[in-house]
Amino acid sequence: MKITAQMHFAKALQELRRRGVEPGDATPDELYELAEASRRCADPFREVNADAAGFPVRVCEGVYFWKLTIGASVWLDEVESLLGGGTSPKYRLAMIYALVHSRDPKAFRNLDSERAIMRAVKDTMCRIHATPEEVNQAVDVVLGTRARAAGQGSASAAAADWAAICARLEAQSGIPAEEWMWKRSGAYAILAYNDLHEFARAYSGGSGGGLMLDELDDAMTALRLVSSRIEKRVKEVKHG
Repeated sequence: MKITAQMHFAKALQELRRRGVEPGDATPDELYELAEASRRCADPFREVNADAAGFPVRVCEGVYFWKLTIGASVWLDEVESLLGGGTSPKYRLAMIYALVHSRDPKAFRNLDSERAIMRAVKDTMCRIHATPEEVNQAVDVVLGTRARAAGQGSASAAAADWAAICARLEAQSGIPAEEWMWKRSGAYAILAYNDLHEFARAYSGGSGGGLMLDELDDAMTALRLVSSRIEKRVKEVKHG
């Protein structure tokens, strides 16, 4: 029997009750986060599937964030020093620009100076009619765990030569290297590079192998972390 999101959610609430935390003790935001984590447990492969299908994250009317493609990631690496490093406000704005235009190679042409970059960034930011909090939330959603995982393990060494990665992916998948550069996210490309055949089986609904188990383990871990944060906050409020 398939365990549904509702079942995961009910079990999480039951576990919180066992630890002395009632549903009414949680804030609406905490309950929403718990429900989202439960949905992920019921469909742990959803994030990877959405990446492959190319679903963007809506920021506001007419503006969407895409997962970073290889081309957009390379551009960000190249301009990082021009903008004061990866933690600078200007680099943050450039990353937002890259998320909006991730699948449009023309949007990055001639953006090789701070002045040109900030002019393009300003034009894009004027289109984003959202609060800073809404923008930050959309950034967190679109980057997600897959983007953070892109630098782990063997993928780290592989990422040194994107051209070679795309050439191999083109040879094995039949998908043109240009499409791997600009139409698929870098995280998705890394997954395919690491084990193209295993990923293909999992995505097509086959056995799924280790990748599916990793996704489920990550989802269950995330759900446990959400529950622990709720329990900790509630007990701090009750007991000081």
